[in-house]
Amino acid sequence: MSEYKFQLTGWQAIVAIVVLIGIFGIRLVTFSDLEDDATLVNKIELRLVSDYFPDDVEKLKAAYESGDTDEFDELVQSVTSTTLNIESVKASYPLFKFSSSKEVVVKVTYSLDDDSGTRETGTNYYLFKHGSLGNSWSYKREATVVSYYLNFV
Repeated sequence: MSEYKFQLTGWQAIVAIVVLIGIFGIRLVTFSDLEDDATLVNKIELRLVSDYFPDDVEKLKAAYESGDTDEFDELVQSVTSTTLNIESVKASYPLFKFSSSKEVVVKVTYSLDDDSGTRETGTNYYLFKHGSLGNSWSYKREATVVSYYLNFV
């Protein structure tokens, strides 16, 4: 297996560092705030609800089968009073892709609140396909924080 080595010295190293800083600077500036995009927010709410509420159903089922009415009542109260609050929706569009249909990494910060306060908070990353014609969003899969910041193509 062959190895590739390269050395940047002097002015070449400075130019390479300036180019990298420029690319990452542009990347950070191009993040979009999409809290007002109702179509996307609805898709995200559906995704988050489908992630968390099946766990609640399992807890309710276990409490019901155990016969502990106090625990069951507390769980019912918690589940029925739980609200999903999406605090921020930020998008990372591909930097070097110029077609109308793009794979966008979306960062969602949310909290699940019930009568007793905040039950859970979190940040999730999702990959959506965005079609600019008709503003269509389709969920593809979960993504990572690395893909959010390094979404170049």
